[in-house]
Amino acid sequence: MQRLEKSIVVAAPPQVIWDLSVDPARWHTWFEGLSQPKSIQGDGGQGTVVEHDITVNGISIPLKTTVVTFEPGCCWKAEYTGLMTKGSQQWTYSAADAGTELVFVMETELSGPAKVAEKMVVNAFDEMTDKMLANLKEQVEGN
Repeated sequence: MQRLEKSIVVAAPPQVIWDLSVDPARWHTWFEGLSQPKSIQGDGGQGTVVEHDITVNGISIPLKTTVVTFEPGCCWKAEYTGLMTKGSQQWTYSAADAGTELVFVMETELSGPAKVAEKMVVNAFDEMTDKMLANLKEQVEGN
């Protein structure tokens, strides 16, 4: 299983970032490569299930994402399954001098052709994560 961890400091209180980042109807506005949801079952809290696509290296992959941990203002975690991939992503929010430190951890297990091209796929996830965090920061600080 591959693990990717990144963090960023956003000049806003944790609640502002929380409100944007846990709303599955808005994920696609900042999560690099993610499509608008095809369906959302739930309110974004624990047990919410979202069906959407993610585009990696020009290939659109259907995903099903389920929120498994939801601790308001602190952290949330979702597990995802899709064609040739499954894993989790966890978001942790903590106050920092300049606003909020946001830590993103993704663990992914690849299979099939994605496993064969694992280095390329992981590199794409790494680049997408940098863009995703920058997008989130820009949206929050721009408001």
